[in-house]
Amino acid sequence: MRTIYLAVVALVAAFFTSSCTPKQVVVDDQLPAGNIVFERIINDTVYVHQSLRGSKKAWFYWAFRVRGAQGKRLTFVFTKSFALCERGPLVSLDKGKSYEYLAEEGSTPHTFTYTFPDDAKEVWFYECHPYTPQMWEAFLSKRSHKGDFETGVLCKTRKGRDVPFFRMTTKNSLPKKSVVVSARHHCSEAPASYVMEGFVAAFLEDSQLGAWLRENVELTVVPFVDMDGAVDGDQGKWRLPHDHNRDYTEFLYPETAAFASLMAETEPQVFMDFHNPKLYKYNDNYIYTPYKAFSGVTEYNFSALIEKYQEGDLDYRASDNMPYGVSWNKAGNYTDGLNVTGWVHNNIKSIEICRTFEIPFAYANGKLVYPDKMRKFGHGIARALKAYIEGEELVTEIPVVPAQ
Repeated sequence: MRTIYLAVVALVAAFFTSSCTPKQVVVDDQLPAGNIVFERIINDTVYVHQSLRGSKKAWFYWAFRVRGAQGKRLTFVFTKSFALCERGPLVSLDKGKSYEYLAEEGSTPHTFTYTFPDDAKEVWFYECHPYTPQMWEAFLSKRSHKGDFETGVLCKTRKGRDVPFFRMTTKNSLPKKSVVVSARHHCSEAPASYVMEGFVAAFLEDSQLGAWLRENVELTVVPFVDMDGAVDGDQGKWRLPHDHNRDYTEFLYPETAAFASLMAETEPQVFMDFHNPKLYKYNDNYIYTPYKAFSGVTEYNFSALIEKYQEGDLDYRASDNMPYGVSWNKAGNYTDGLNVTGWVHNNIKSIEICRTFEIPFAYANGKLVYPDKMRKFGHGIARALKAYIEGEELVTEIPVVPAQ
């Protein structure tokens, strides 16, 4: 009898213990381009930091999911360096189908607080709007005029992944211009990919603009230069011994060597590379191009055309572009190696426009940044390209820049 009694007591105790034990909160990186190092949970505070994965300096990209936190109010603390823009993280309750900013309240560069809905079994958090290779493929699959473009493999990455490329040739044997576009030389700079997508979308739409572009422009696109990093969720920026956008001296990465060969083969007149700048509200809350020492009047005119034809309510101003020699835009920023725009200028003799775009993470001159707005801005660049090719001139000499 005593044995039976003890067994019953044990079962009852086990039942009440399991019933009263709080659900275990799990924080991990098992989501597209995931990146997080979980440290510990103390009461309602979760301590984490972003994984640098071979980068030599602190950078801010991260992405993680949380399970088992239904109904809880948790504070997340990034322990190594700042990691949040002033709108806080992007939050998805539907596994990436939609995202919303958490908003400024309760968010700092190092912390944010979130109250999990009672039915939220899994919540995704991102530092910025993600853009994955699957999203690029889905974009192309929904476009009309599929017969007007081809897709292929630029090269294999170090990890054996295919690096995709896109090419649209004209029906004319001699197109008016050849244009090359790239993104993700710094793999974590995902939001700029939406601008790239919007630019490409203009070529594939049923409109007068789309028809004109298909008739007059040869377009080549490499959407993920650092393909491994974009898939794995790396920082990319400051990668050791240097990142992809400082590899146009040594060509350590298969992608940069293949991209250089593609440029030499294509001989474009226009090259555009899409990036995102620093995080938070230090100095990068506007769209801009960092001019190079070689930037001439053509670049300034193209900037004015983009300002005129812009779409998407992001308030681009050509006057926001960064002159060479100002802030980080100096020769000392390239001691690790030559970047892609420098290499293109030095080696592609046909080039007329050669520029980088920096697309802010959260605000552009006070306007909140969302994917649809970024896509529309890219579409506006396509309109400006048409105006440029047709010879429209708004700037005929380089403006005098006040001393900084």
